[in-house]
Amino acid sequence: MRQTDLYVLRRLLVALGAAAGALCPLLLLATALRFVDDIVERGIALELFAALVFLAMPYLAGVALPLALLIAILIVYVRMASDSEVIVMRAAGISDLRLAAPALLLGVAVMGIVASNALLLAPASERELRDLRSSLRDRFSVLFVQPGVFRQIDRGVTLFVQDGIGSSEYSGILLQDDRDPDRRISYLAERGTVTIAGGIPRLTAFNGSRHEMDRKTGRLNLVYFDRNTIELDLPALPQRSRSRRERTLYELLNPSVDEVGRGNAAKHMAEGHFRLASGIMPGAVTVVALACLLFGGMSRRGPSFRPALAGALAFGLLVGAYAVKAAVAKAPALAGLQYAIGVVPILVGLALLALGARSRGAADG
Repeated sequence: MRQTDLYVLRRLLVALGAAAGALCPLLLLATALRFVDDIVERGIALELFAALVFLAMPYLAGVALPLALLIAILIVYVRMASDSEVIVMRAAGISDLRLAAPALLLGVAVMGIVASNALLLAPASERELRDLRSSLRDRFSVLFVQPGVFRQIDRGVTLFVQDGIGSSEYSGILLQDDRDPDRRISYLAERGTVTIAGGIPRLTAFNGSRHEMDRKTGRLNLVYFDRNTIELDLPALPQRSRSRRERTLYELLNPSVDEVGRGNAAKHMAEGHFRLASGIMPGAVTVVALACLLFGGMSRRGPSFRPALAGALAFGLLVGAYAVKAAVAKAPALAGLQYAIGVVPILVGLALLALGARSRGAADG
């Protein structure tokens, strides 16, 4: 690789990092809004909220990386044109394809990252995310009892805490268990902690008493304790239906009609083809932007219509990919369009770059 290629590649990497860093706060905000109800209604701990946001990020990375790549290419090549670097490189005999080579190399790398993310990381993260949210809503909701509110954590089991000390530590605890038809059990404790061990929530109460009343005789047994661990043996969660986002590629391309329904089978297949085609989109964005910027020359006297055209076309491709996905969900016969919307711009853009290099070489000759 020539020194000029390394020079351009370094600038592209810096710009890509800066663009991705600028998009991260927006992604974090958009992701965090999905979990507002978990914060307000359940009062989840900060570390669990961070885990929810972290698990949601891979799905959005498939959109953020191509956008960051587009921004990086526009910034670097427009700046090089305004500083006359493109003119100097062309005067030194460097063709348009050679000028585009560093960006094409970076585009291939981003294609690999986006494809791996779409096929492996994003579905696995989405599956973990939905499992965690389901657990927080149901089986582990006992971890997020709001002080001063009677919470029915299971049929016949009610928990009340007077105040919260930490993320899962409370004071002024009342636990009433009415699941046994022959007896009623109540626990009173000064403080306690709720933990998860072996998938089972446990309440460890300190400095309290256990009240057991026989419903038939009305007899009350009272026991005081310094420490008592109470297993909240809640019923197992019902098996939830999995969304398209969390299914594997094989499951999407070979959907079970009995499981997903005949009407949703086409949507699953469209999602599968979209994942396969998503790895092509960074390459399409790269080639389209480069073809718009380099074909026919760039003016060093300032911005022209070329950067705007490059940004509009490349962004339109990303939006168009989602539009085609929606169309394929209704008409599965159009599945080939999900690949064509990425492959055709790559072929046309490379042809324009090669044509520009050939015509420039002929003019110089």
